[in-house]
Amino acid sequence: MEVIPERANVTFANPRYTNLTINIRRYSRRSRYYINLMGTTSHMWNNNITVDIVINQYLHNEYRPSFITHHYKFCDLVNKDQFIGGAIKNAGVVCPLPAGYHAVMNITAPTEHFPNVFPFQKGRLDFVVSLTNTYEAILKLYVEVTFKQK
Repeated sequence: MEVIPERANVTFANPRYTNLTINIRRYSRRSRYYINLMGTTSHMWNNNITVDIVINQYLHNEYRPSFITHHYKFCDLVNKDQFIGGAIKNAGVVCPLPAGYHAVMNITAPTEHFPNVFPFQKGRLDFVVSLTNTYEAILKLYVEVTFKQK
């Protein structure tokens, strides 16, 4: 199984908490696709931040919600999740994440423990980052991906 990111965008960033840009790069014709995150955080991120991940299926020319959702606190995502958390942990994100500028470069999905069969071929991962106590939105972004069977 190979996860190929195609397009990414930040749709909302709360200026009181963060400023973030995301892009996808390929460094040569035969290289993998990499996700790059660059931005600042004005507060320390630990389990006071909740990350909601919804995987949408591309069906009939639109993205529709699928049955795959994840809801994590930030430190639990980084330290316990082996797919998305493993990808950002391999790129150098630590928990707690201190306030300041962060450039998380060359994020790829670790697919060695990924199931061989995935229910669809094209999808979009929606990330909603919010405060755990008040559910105030901090960040919303999406990454469109293709799941390719090897």
